[in-house]
Amino acid sequence: MSGKFWGNIGLGAVLVCLVAFAVTKISASSGVEGLLLPEVKVSDSTAELLHSVELVRSAVMLQKTGHKVDAAFAIENKGGDDVKNISILCTLFNAAGKEQGRDKWIVFDTVKSQGHGMFTFSDKRFISDSAVRSECQIVDLEVVTAPLITVHRGSAGHGAADSHGAPAASAGHGATH
Repeated sequence: MSGKFWGNIGLGAVLVCLVAFAVTKISASSGVEGLLLPEVKVSDSTAELLHSVELVRSAVMLQKTGHKVDAAFAIENKGGDDVKNISILCTLFNAAGKEQGRDKWIVFDTVKSQGHGMFTFSDKRFISDSAVRSECQIVDLEVVTAPLITVHRGSAGHGAADSHGAPAASAGHGATH
């Protein structure tokens, strides 16, 4: 018996193990949908902020031609921090209530503290034509932090004025020391 024979036996054993593993994973979950669409979990940092940042309204409308999707979201920030990069995950359902998939939108704008915003999207996405209802929720967001570096606009060259409008003292090119 050659090495090629034993190699084929080993490869066959690995393939049988992989198939057995896949079958046990699929049967342990709630079917293929449960495996491909796992439970939605919100990060711990986001969960702390969700009591003050709320998705007030959401609407996902499918146009039957061209796979065009229109989505609108109203977000209210009752907290003390400005937030940005708000990820909204929408689960889509058919008329019978069976999940048809999920899609995510990200609001890159900032929603100020004690403020609200209305955001609309119009995209071409491949979503099931049988989806008639959606449930949306915020799954991630970021608190706006102060920038590490601030740029002060104004000239700093020769003859520049100080903050009060007076000419700045020259320290070079013929200045007295």
